[in-house]
Amino acid sequence: MSLIKTISLITFLNIFICSASFAQTTTSTAGKFTILNKGSVAPFEGTLFDPVATAKILAEKEMQRQRCDAKSKYEKDLLNATCKREIDLLNSALEIEKRKNNLIVSAQQEEIETLRKLAKGSDNTLWTVIGFVAGATTSIVIFFAAVEIAK
Repeated sequence: MSLIKTISLITFLNIFICSASFAQTTTSTAGKFTILNKGSVAPFEGTLFDPVATAKILAEKEMQRQRCDAKSKYEKDLLNATCKREIDLLNSALEIEKRKNNLIVSAQQEEIETLRKLAKGSDNTLWTVIGFVAGATTSIVIFFAAVEIAK
């Protein structure tokens, strides 16, 4: 949100600065213009500029417009580059988090499968029978040994 506010502020300031350079200093909104020859009488009161001064004023106006456009473009490009860098950094961080998450999920799935196999167990019937027979045999041997000792 801060980036949008910054872009808006810079755009507003650029428009304000550019419009100030084109502002008129007179109260008249429609100026008068005439070309005078040497010795001619001016038809209205005003300031007379020779062609060099007029060209200089027009060139200065154009130069100010180009400066304003260049500054606006620079600021816009700078903000775009900053935004692109931030987006690229965030996308990289997102990719890293996705990979990390995939590794964690994969390890958990592997562990779940291992635990399922252990819970199912392999065929333990043989070991159960061997244990039962060994226990029963041991009990019978102990019983007979105890009877013989008691006699």
